[in-house]
Amino acid sequence: MFFRTLYTHILVCLLLPATAQTALVLNPKSSKLTITGTSSLHDWQCTVEQYTGVLQAVYTSNEFSDIRSLSFSATVNSIRSIKEDGSYYEKGMDKNVYRAMKSDQHPSLTFSLSKVNSITPAGREYQIQVTGNLRMAGVTKPVSFSAVGRVEQGGMVFEGKVPLKMTDYSIDPPTALFGTIKTGNEVDVHFKMVFQPSK
Repeated sequence: MFFRTLYTHILVCLLLPATAQTALVLNPKSSKLTITGTSSLHDWQCTVEQYTGVLQAVYTSNEFSDIRSLSFSATVNSIRSIKEDGSYYEKGMDKNVYRAMKSDQHPSLTFSLSKVNSITPAGREYQIQVTGNLRMAGVTKPVSFSAVGRVEQGGMVFEGKVPLKMTDYSIDPPTALFGTIKTGNEVDVHFKMVFQPSK
């Protein structure tokens, strides 16, 4: 009886898809992180150019089931203001952002996952609801947001948007031209995060 049970268990394990917790790292070349907002003059956008991330996920070649951990860090002084055509504005505009985010004292913004609220299959993609701690300008606040995830080329891709208020993190919305141009308090962080197996 013992050997029959053992044989059955081994057979079931062999027939099921191989699912394991896998360590993944963020590929910054394939990823994209932008911040959009409004001002008294026109809408604006910034791109974040330096960031890292580590993900522990449970998935197979075609099925995703869980996120065990996720951490992310971005360099504040890598934020660049960009025009609609993708070209850079003058660096003077970026200095206002760095000053508002207190980059001298707090050079990085970080996110750490605390809870996966739900993972719902939607065709070949997954609707994901998560909660984590976002730290900016020395202030840490819990944030909840949704993302679309999918298994792609042996790794995981997540896309979504996080709405934020700058004043929640003690950030005074930046101004320009001696205060005549004022930015709105609400911003959206748009992300496409591509995680690949660590080598």
